[in-house]
Amino acid sequence: MAPGPRPADAPPRPRWAASADRLAVGLARALGRLLPRPSDEALTALARADRPSPAVRVPTAAELGVVDLLAEGRAALGRGEPAEALHLFGQLLTLRGDHAWAWHGRGDALQLLGDPAEARAAYARAAALQPREGLHRLGLANALDALGEAELAATETRAGLALDPRLTWMRPHPDGPAPGRRPR
Repeated sequence: MAPGPRPADAPPRPRWAASADRLAVGLARALGRLLPRPSDEALTALARADRPSPAVRVPTAAELGVVDLLAEGRAALGRGEPAEALHLFGQLLTLRGDHAWAWHGRGDALQLLGDPAEARAAYARAAALQPREGLHRLGLANALDALGEAELAATETRAGLALDPRLTWMRPHPDGPAPGRRPR
């Protein structure tokens, strides 16, 4: 088979073809401004008409056996099931021992189960993994407070609020009410 003509060998386009191209582009722009853009449904219908095929069903994460253990653990805490949450966070930590939010969730579950000493260790691990996250420090402060270590709790509260001053809802400010807040 002989190769096709190279672009340098192609005959020049007639002048009227270039004018017709400019006219077609101009008309398309004008119509684009006058006519509304088709809806996503209409575009999808046009695409299906162009390539008729059955819709492809995408399985959900649960159907694939993928479970978001962190979200499930948080949901269990929200339902008031700290033992189930502790189990779910433990599963996640078995897979990824460096997951700071799983350690934090473990601390929350342990606090609710009445084990502030273990909660302290879990929050400390979360704070070590994410030292710029104030919420881990305030969780640690809660565990320290439950253990009766008020001075350390106040220190951790100050450190957490220094990282994120919006977290005043979590603990009373160690130096009295935060500016602009009424005491409880």
